Amino acid sequence: MTNDNYCTIYIVRHGESEANAANVYGLDTNLTQKGKAQAKKIAEQFKNIHFEAVFSSPLVRAKETAAVIAKEHQLEVLTKEALRERSEGILDGKESKKTQEEFKKMFQLREVLAYNEWKTKSIAEGYETDENLMSRFITTTREIAVAYPRKIILIASHVGIMKTLLVHLGLKGHKDVRGQAFKNTGYIKLKTDGVDIFVEEVNGLQKNNSK
Repeated sequence: MTNDNYCTIYIVRHGESEANAANVYGLDTNLTQKGKAQAKKIAEQFKNIHFEAVFSSPLVRAKETAAVIAKEHQLEVLTKEALRERSEGILDGKESKKTQEEFKKMFQLREVLAYNEWKTKSIAEGYETDENLMSRFITTTREIAVAYPRKIILIASHVGIMKTLLVHLGLKGHKDVRGQAFKNTGYIKLKTDGVDIFVEEVNGLQKNNSK
């Protein structure tokens, strides 16, 4: 990379939420006490990084995590709708294991389809496809990069976005990053000039697990 205008972006998964602890889909819930501790720990880890701005999904678990990190750098949290987690549709609020059984055929279909076919599929009514998820997220990420050339930016985000991004960029197969593929406060560090995207570091990616 020789382009001096590359923006460095850290995409960080939020700390543990109440919905994470209950193992349910969707639900816009607060951080647990464990999640708050995780946010403080990653803020401490990032304290010597000179962030120019902190962006967040509008969902409360991401905003709470972003606020802890932003406070360390005396920055405000800027929310963008396009950074929110995947819409779960009718799966919202459902317990994960029960959902796997109820929509078993669709989860099985993922195992046999190539990603170019799977990315346009919706598991259930209102469930956002990978294609639509990446369209809005990457567009907004590129806009941020263009607005902040040569700067370092943090985005507080979600596991659905992060694992799908790795698949979209060809770094992982869609069958290899299921369920809670990233640990809470795991992150992806990338560089982009608003066109090309290069991943420099992936932290907190867990071994393959079922959705």
